[in-house]
Amino acid sequence: MSSSEAPSPPYPVTPTVPLAKKSVSTPAFATSVAATVESFYRSALNAFINSALLGQPVQRLLPNMHIQAPVRVMYINGIKQSRTWLTNNVEPDTYSVPTAARLAMWVGPGLLMTPVSSILEAANAGSKNPEPLLTQRWLRGIVARGMREIIFAIGVNQLSEHIEESIPVETISSGLLRNNIGSLCSGVTSGYLSHVPHNMSALKLHFPQKSYLELFKEYAASNESRLPATMSPQTRTTAAYALALIVPKALLQRTTQIVGTFVLLNGIIYVLKDVDPLVAVGWAEDAVKSSSS
Repeated sequence: MSSSEAPSPPYPVTPTVPLAKKSVSTPAFATSVAATVESFYRSALNAFINSALLGQPVQRLLPNMHIQAPVRVMYINGIKQSRTWLTNNVEPDTYSVPTAARLAMWVGPGLLMTPVSSILEAANAGSKNPEPLLTQRWLRGIVARGMREIIFAIGVNQLSEHIEESIPVETISSGLLRNNIGSLCSGVTSGYLSHVPHNMSALKLHFPQKSYLELFKEYAASNESRLPATMSPQTRTTAAYALALIVPKALLQRTTQIVGTFVLLNGIIYVLKDVDPLVAVGWAEDAVKSSSS
């Protein structure tokens, strides 16, 4: 053996096999059905959230559904399909800064669909903000909304799947139940983390003439009524700011909305993932027969 050759190891070596990259799929039909159903649930819960946040009676539960439903379908498909494309086509390790590439893959879907979400929010705010929907109103609160959409997209996609996949099949054999548990846990987490950005987005949308700083100060000050009157003024102010960040208004309603949204979306997609509408109505078979004749 020449001196340039490396000696053979005294034990068998298992060849390194690269791990197969995880691929995901998002059926458009199942996603569209899920988003349509969820759009009505979301709109109704938004009315209760805005009522608690603004201190006013509940307004219309389902305003502008001719706009909300199709835009929500577009939004949810965008969140799901963009994540699918990024996961299946982008390999972070091939970039000079893999961590930055992974971060972009996580935040990309939420940022991409923020304009669509803004139109949805604006369609719900007509009673307080009379600005034109498609030229001005949808832009109000878009910075805070972008933060909220990043949290939402990560929650409904990666976090839900991670929790679902961490549940042993031996413990819970039902795939749908594991899916629901993952969505529920992820919804609680995402609902809590996105609450303050959601509130700031909603307030800016309803009161566009005020700055974010003004809105947050007013939002925090409104929590003083939840505190004991025996506190000193300085302590009450500090505690009110803490409440605004840690236990914000409408927390229960917002978390309930996100949990329900995740369970509806991911659950319906799971149930309908193998349904082909063309096959279901017999069009695919007819097309095959006509092409072969």
